[in-house]
Amino acid sequence: MDNFLEKTILSIQSVFEDMFYSDAISVKKGIMQSLDTRIKLISLFVLLIIVNFGKTIPFMTIFLIYTLLLAYFSKIPLKTYIVRVSAVSIFFTGIVLIPSLFNVVKEGQPLVYFTKNFYITKEGLESAIVFMMRSFISLSFVYILALSTKWVEILKALRTFKIPRIFTATLEMALRYIFLLLEIAINMFLARKSRNVEKISSKEGRKFVSSAMANVLIRSQQLSDDVYNAMVSRGYKGEYKTITTFKITFYDYIWIGFNTTFLFILWYIHP
Repeated sequence: MDNFLEKTILSIQSVFEDMFYSDAISVKKGIMQSLDTRIKLISLFVLLIIVNFGKTIPFMTIFLIYTLLLAYFSKIPLKTYIVRVSAVSIFFTGIVLIPSLFNVVKEGQPLVYFTKNFYITKEGLESAIVFMMRSFISLSFVYILALSTKWVEILKALRTFKIPRIFTATLEMALRYIFLLLEIAINMFLARKSRNVEKISSKEGRKFVSSAMANVLIRSQQLSDDVYNAMVSRGYKGEYKTITTFKITFYDYIWIGFNTTFLFILWYIHP
């Protein structure tokens, strides 16, 4: 039980650290931070679509270098970025792709024999590599956007594209509730851990976890009613306003011109 409390507290703490880590990067002077949020959303959406049409390793390698350079010039620590994105795109995706390596799934030129009729094919290996690279690059764009842009600005940019207000408002409130409930949960676990004087039995541990879950659920319902009533009393009518203003600058035009040229050259090299 002590180990469970320790791991839970550390996991919740890491979520808060990530939140402040993102805010710290979003105010740095990097390429992505200097762009209008609307331009970032549109350009990265277009790049995501183009990446997912890529079918060759050289094509994906060019985009891989592009994302690494983009992360570097956006002041994002490369080590943390590579580790976090690779954990999903390579490890988890790689496990799913293991069957596609073999001839029973994808016929092709034998590469590594296990038996006479069971072997890894060259085509299967190449397609798996392309898929993992595609996953890495796609997640990289999302990761870079999330770290270089504040969540409030992303939601406001979505509203400028005529996304329904109920959708953006729900996302905004959900994010705030998640962090608020995480704070409640971490305080509960810290309070319990600070009062431990001896090893807790498994039975007592299960009782505490179940009661903690019920307590957070009850408090979340009460909190939602209180917050909504407070918002209505302050004039909330289904739309909230932010002080952030969007303005397309000279850097945005440079960004658009660079990416247009980059995609044109890429299309010319790999039609």
